[in-house]
Amino acid sequence: MPTDFHSKVTVDRKVPIPMRDRINLTADIYRPKGIDTPLPVLLMRLPYGRSIASTVTYAHPSWYAQQGYIVVIQDVRGCGTSEGEFYPFRHEYEDGYDTVRWCVESLAGSNGKVGMYGFSYQGATQFQAAVMQPAGLVTICPAMTSADFYDGWFYFGGSIALDFTLGWALQLSQNRAQFLRLEPQATQLFQAQQNLSHWLNANPLDQIQILKQEPLGQFFFDWIGHPLASDPYWQELNPVSRFANYDLPALHIAGWADLFITASLQTYAQAKLHTQKPQHLVIGPWQHLPWRSKVGEVDFGSTATPKIDRLQIDWFDYWLKGIDNGISDRSTVQIFLMGANHWLDLSGLDRKLDRTDSHTLYLHENGQLKSQKPDLESSPDIYVYDPRNPNPSTAYGQYDQRVGHQRWDVLLYFSDVLLTDLSILGTAEFLLYAATSAPDTDWVVKLLDVYPDGRQMSISIGVLRARYHKSLTEPDFVEPDRIYEYQIEFRPTGHCFLAGHQIGIAIASSAFPLIERHSNTMQIPCTVSISDFVEATQQIHHSDRFPSHLRLPLLHDILE
Repeated sequence: MPTDFHSKVTVDRKVPIPMRDRINLTADIYRPKGIDTPLPVLLMRLPYGRSIASTVTYAHPSWYAQQGYIVVIQDVRGCGTSEGEFYPFRHEYEDGYDTVRWCVESLAGSNGKVGMYGFSYQGATQFQAAVMQPAGLVTICPAMTSADFYDGWFYFGGSIALDFTLGWALQLSQNRAQFLRLEPQATQLFQAQQNLSHWLNANPLDQIQILKQEPLGQFFFDWIGHPLASDPYWQELNPVSRFANYDLPALHIAGWADLFITASLQTYAQAKLHTQKPQHLVIGPWQHLPWRSKVGEVDFGSTATPKIDRLQIDWFDYWLKGIDNGISDRSTVQIFLMGANHWLDLSGLDRKLDRTDSHTLYLHENGQLKSQKPDLESSPDIYVYDPRNPNPSTAYGQYDQRVGHQRWDVLLYFSDVLLTDLSILGTAEFLLYAATSAPDTDWVVKLLDVYPDGRQMSISIGVLRARYHKSLTEPDFVEPDRIYEYQIEFRPTGHCFLAGHQIGIAIASSAFPLIERHSNTMQIPCTVSISDFVEATQQIHHSDRFPSHLRLPLLHDILE
């Protein structure tokens, strides 16, 4: 007897799809049974093996096929059983174009209309295909992704997002060894993934031997070896560099606790600038994966449970089948307000954010955050940052920070207890007046929701490498012990600080391994050895002349 799966769907596996250079990429193709009319196509392109098909977040492709679609899940070049050499992002422009064209012109049963879906890398491949403008590509649904691989993907405030970057490099390299059945590389890389903390502590980063086994891991050294946003390396890879050619309706999906949240919203904003086609946005409380109502240490309740599969089908039904299901009348922006734990419809968000007012809190002596600007001279608060013992980070999301804050190398500031709820939405900023004994260092600022029971839950984080105090494209080393102004942007968030809670700020010079530890020298951090590390004495100023302060974007101004 056939299973329920195969009674409703047929699957053609390892179907070769030819590229312009005669390389064949393979795909599994799912079709609903009992439908003889041509159907639109849903395409996903991924480097992790087509059988996985992003089922860590989405329903299985067979479910999508049962909704009346031909579903094509393709191994990108050099992955799974696809031919060629894999290099992240490099071949996805032409290969994406060629694959869409094949789905339109050569795929049996196709009606010539294609939509793409997928998150993370699979989301990026959608933008790369979209800017090539292949005929038949009608719409995309990119989730938790970016069109800029420097800012908000591999780098954060000019610092390498180490935990992600190294962990992902090991994953991609192990996958490649696995696909090629290479030993001992497959086993060694698998073991390295299981012992990631060992490799995160390795120095110099540009000499990590486990990734120097050609041709598996060279891309990691390219990522860390191009520290400037303006480097041609990034401009070649980044779809945003080609957004003059972007002109598709899209459903953008993001998560407040996703490490790519900044990049996702910047990409959404760029898409809005370059096309008049509808750009819808959904932001849940979710981490990169899995998408659940519990995020970090906070359960946001059943309303936070994602319904992305159904939403995507509604989107595709409208754009690919012409079904008037009302999705065009829905709010173009839906966000989950953490703390209050409910959804908000915010059509016209972009226009309203332009006039959003902020709530300002100033640093004061004795660890206080006050709405009044300091009116007296005061001595700076001082801590010493030693890169041999960096301040530790949790995963990104709402985790209690108290363990990492019981140290000498972090400064804490708290507001008075809130008498009423205070809701924020957007990108908070911190204007820091600080001096360091080093020619370069990192500034790390965390925004905290302090509960009545003492928990210090991380809401967002901002990072800025001192040399980038002018811009990410114009490094300028600082003069030791001179006070500079640093404008530090937090990752975007939507959060309600409840009455009875406090707003907190934590200032340090590391968040390891979320970002790489800085050596406090003028060297590129990925090239330094342990013996190059230098301690830095950090001064945080809070006086009438140097009023370090927090600016929070208020939600009520958006709703008015």
